[in-house]
Amino acid sequence: MADHIAVKRLTASDCTLFDAVFRTIGAGNQKSINLNADVLIHRLYPSLSSPGTATEVQIALPMLIYGPAGKAAHTVTRKIIKNPTYKNWRLNGETIPGPIGDTSRYDQVSPGDLAIMAFKGETVPSGMDLILVSQTDPADVGLHGALSVLFGNKSMIAVTPVQIAAAASTALVSETHPVLLAAADPEMESALEDAAQGGIEGSGKLLKNRSSRKISKSDFANAKIKAELIGQDGEGLLNGYLATLRASGQISEYKWASAENAMAPFDFDITDTAGERTLVDAKATNGPFENVIHLSLAEIIEAAGPTPYRIYRLFELGENGGKLRISDDIKTLAQKLKLIHEMHMPIGIRVDGFSVSTAAVGWSAEAIIIRQEDGDGV
Repeated sequence: MADHIAVKRLTASDCTLFDAVFRTIGAGNQKSINLNADVLIHRLYPSLSSPGTATEVQIALPMLIYGPAGKAAHTVTRKIIKNPTYKNWRLNGETIPGPIGDTSRYDQVSPGDLAIMAFKGETVPSGMDLILVSQTDPADVGLHGALSVLFGNKSMIAVTPVQIAAAASTALVSETHPVLLAAADPEMESALEDAAQGGIEGSGKLLKNRSSRKISKSDFANAKIKAELIGQDGEGLLNGYLATLRASGQISEYKWASAENAMAPFDFDITDTAGERTLVDAKATNGPFENVIHLSLAEIIEAAGPTPYRIYRLFELGENGGKLRISDDIKTLAQKLKLIHEMHMPIGIRVDGFSVSTAAVGWSAEAIIIRQEDGDGV
């Protein structure tokens, strides 16, 4: 899945990266696609600007080329190069012939066609899905038109998965068109988030996903890392929120337990103005409220105990904050799950955790949490 996406309107010299075009178009000896610095460096990968301008930079780039006309993946490896004499960076290397069995595949690539570049790698490019979109082939022409309205007078632009999804929807592309590799798919994102946390529902959806999108090992590893970072972000956001409640006298005190002990089976210990304690488990997602919640066995055992235990569901997290809903005390649910685990698991078998639908417990109304600039919520 892409970390950054750009779309390039191919020029005649860009088309020379493809062998048949290079031999027939008469557009110089470039054999590469120009990667405009204002997009590649200023928008997508600013860290690439650090090497000295007099130094040649080369980044090997495994690529899967899709299209034109929605054709399946063709695997190649090329390089992103910045030579001191180049105005722009280039996707460079030997010209690319058509794959075995489809040698004429790139023969009709022409100036004005589009190249969607779905880069992998947060800070440095580590791979790319290159999706060619023809301006004349019936399988692509609608998509070409829908994407072209984004350009204005530019030749290369940075785009979001949401913009790609909107263009694909406008063009009514088929469910197997490779443009969906770069399109925002909330259902897919939720499934990957769930699968990365061990959820069987998410894993099942990924195995049956409608666009036949394959999840690589790096995609899955990145999803696990992302889930961990989202969890940390959610706890930090909630810490700021609780600090605000304490400052305003709405709660008496709180402790960020998991910051002191990562093995704690709850994240916060809140004391209200009447002196009553509540244990809080922060469950965060960038996605919607309904995304599956994962509770460890240790959390279930703690929640089944005498102290009230609530889930603080932080969702739709973004740059400015997120939303919050608070569960009812989950003691009854936890006691049932604990009993089932103790009474019905075969000898030698223990369940590590549970996937819980948000529909399984009651929730408060939605609240908005704003990020605090000083980081402490006050």
